[in-house]
Amino acid sequence: MAKSNNPKLEFFRFSINHKTDKNKTFKDFAIEVLGVDKSATDAKVFTKLFAHFMNAPEKGFEINERMKKVLTWIDDKTVNVHYDKKPSFNTSTCIISGVLNAGPYSQDSILSDITNKKVSQKLKRDNSVLKYYYIFLYFPVDFTEGFFMVHSDNSEDTITVLLRDYVTKLFKYGDYKKPIVERFCPKKFQDEFRKGATIYSLNFKTTILNDIPSDDPFLYDMDGYDVSITITPKNKSMDFAKLGNKIIDVFSKGSFKGHKKTNELKDFNKIKVGTRNTNTNSSNTFEWNTKDKEFTPVVYLKGRVKMTGSNSPDFEDLKKYCNDLFNDQILPELRPDLQMKYVD
Repeated sequence: MAKSNNPKLEFFRFSINHKTDKNKTFKDFAIEVLGVDKSATDAKVFTKLFAHFMNAPEKGFEINERMKKVLTWIDDKTVNVHYDKKPSFNTSTCIISGVLNAGPYSQDSILSDITNKKVSQKLKRDNSVLKYYYIFLYFPVDFTEGFFMVHSDNSEDTITVLLRDYVTKLFKYGDYKKPIVERFCPKKFQDEFRKGATIYSLNFKTTILNDIPSDDPFLYDMDGYDVSITITPKNKSMDFAKLGNKIIDVFSKGSFKGHKKTNELKDFNKIKVGTRNTNTNSSNTFEWNTKDKEFTPVVYLKGRVKMTGSNSPDFEDLKKYCNDLFNDQILPELRPDLQMKYVD
């Protein structure tokens, strides 16, 4: 059964990754790879970077064969209901933002009219069911590091990995190696979630593939299964800021014994922490980054932006929210050098 929509924002940062020179900027990349003249203005450089990003979506499809998903832009006002929100760019801020189309392909499907079942047709495997996703990218011409955020729905419909793979592909040319993309959330934003919060649940979730032979016919027919373990502290208020790391470490040492195999909780695909804040009368969920041992708040959009009848974000309101969030909280941390310019 498909999961219900619970739209959220996810954040990422990456650096231009030249083989020998770690100080190469986006402008250097544009000059050396995209053929921009060395004397070109920053505005012309960024215009070229925007064209580089939109090349595949505008001309056809960015096809991710591993994920069996595509990223594109449907240039048809009669079909694309968010045609007016096509990604655009601002040369003064080096920001690209707007709505792209994306979805899965290579699936046997039927397109049917729920008001008349006789009006149905078979979708071929090279057909894709496209949805709408808001993207926001920052490619600063004079800097080495970029940033992007993407709106996603439930885990089945997300284009997060698709967009991440596409961005890394864009900046892997010649002497430029594949950028390493990292999840990102400003410390200020993390603190907002932590302050005054107490832990009410820990959830460890993973998918276990049934790759061990079994004589049991039931297990033999299963390709795999999802395991979700939720731990709920009882009768004690656990301060998130003070005890969060310790609690995770304690329970991560536990394990789940599946069919002929034991899986440690610390190796599960996702670890989430549920918190409540009585001061703000709110509940929030954090993802625990096992590699960096940091909390990455899951920024769910309900309650932050207007939602439509289909339980998707209002893209105009989401655009304003993302711009404010970027300027007020994200940019100061990404670019401390810009802040220094205003100090006498």
